[in-house]
Amino acid sequence: MYGVIFDFLRDYVIERHGGEETWKAMLKANGYGYKIFFPVTEYRDEELVALARTAAEALHTPLSAVLEDFGAYVGNKLMTFYHMYTKDEQWKTFDVIENAGGCIHNAIHKHNSMRKPPKISAHRETDDLLVLRYQSHRKMCDVVKGVIRGLGERYGESFHIEETCCMHDGAGECIINVYRIH
Repeated sequence: MYGVIFDFLRDYVIERHGGEETWKAMLKANGYGYKIFFPVTEYRDEELVALARTAAEALHTPLSAVLEDFGAYVGNKLMTFYHMYTKDEQWKTFDVIENAGGCIHNAIHKHNSMRKPPKISAHRETDDLLVLRYQSHRKMCDVVKGVIRGLGERYGESFHIEETCCMHDGAGECIINVYRIH
């Protein structure tokens, strides 16, 4: 996983969960005296999960809830960080999701053939229902659901999110229905 995600996690912890001292405590709890994550350097996925697990324990909150909240925080940040890969300023949440697995991931990862981004595909069943399919060895579907919420916040949209199939339950992929609320 690229270091930019760890930077987002640091910002999330500092802004929403106690500041710089909390971040330092999380690093220490995971065996780091001091650690800088460089945005385009790759780090083991387990490092992010371990840090998130430490946060969940400290907050007395299920890991899935922490990951989803982190995803909501990240949704807006991803669009700011990767703004050059969105093709149309008129895009809204469904447009971004529909293009995430194709043109956006392809552009981000074109210079690194070793990257293994998640497989994401999405199609609109109706104007107000998008069906997203997610598959990754990371099994970060909770983060994906949060990113959808975060994108909705960015674009002033509300959604009901329903995961009908999940890799954590043994499925080969997660299927997430995203219903736009008017």
